[in-house]
Amino acid sequence: MNPFDAFLVQPLFNALIFIYNIIPDIGVATIILTVIIRAILYPLFQKSTKQQILMSKIQPELAKLQKEYKDNKEKLVKAQMELYKKYGASPFGSCLITLLQLPILLAVYRVFLNGFSDERMATLYNFITQPDVVNIYFLGIIDLSQPNIWLAIITAIIQFISSKMLIPPSPNKSSKDEPQVPMQRITASLQKNIGLIAPLITFVILVRLPSILAVYWSVSTLFSIFQQWLVQKNINIDEDKKEV
Repeated sequence: MNPFDAFLVQPLFNALIFIYNIIPDIGVATIILTVIIRAILYPLFQKSTKQQILMSKIQPELAKLQKEYKDNKEKLVKAQMELYKKYGASPFGSCLITLLQLPILLAVYRVFLNGFSDERMATLYNFITQPDVVNIYFLGIIDLSQPNIWLAIITAIIQFISSKMLIPPSPNKSSKDEPQVPMQRITASLQKNIGLIAPLITFVILVRLPSILAVYWSVSTLFSIFQQWLVQKNINIDEDKKEV
């Protein structure tokens, strides 16, 4: 067994079966495991979410700087660095934190994708009781080992809500009348379309995979929505208060 499976995939799989032995519904066990994982990773996700929200909120000021110093790249970079420092934002902060999360997210993906074969059950720890059979039906209705278009749609809708929460409010009329620099136009276009692109990608991925992944994805995204709301409540950037 490779180190990745030994230190990440196997412990998560054992945790899932342990929960299933207590609550014999693999869907409910998946939800509980997802909540536990998100609770453990909460500090990392909180920092990542905060950076995403900060970068989203300061986009109007970044656009002004890009317009003001469009002919002086050196001054533009310096002004942007000062703006990041002022608000405690980092253009690469959320990316670095996301990279730290990727191994765990990949491990979770493999736990749910690889199923519950006898070979997988052989990787259980000695103190974890092997169930006679794993009921793959969620609430006795949905076969989580098969793709499910409705769960994929629900997850895409939840992803849409999460994506929209990170898009800053549309600029006022006066700012729309002002000419936009190329970077500002690109940023505005990305912000306009991200709310549709992310859910579409989510749907395309999940509609072909075992729906147990949709359960994990939707619960994890719901957790993110709550976390985004919580972080946004504590971030106030306006003309009168320039503190985070």
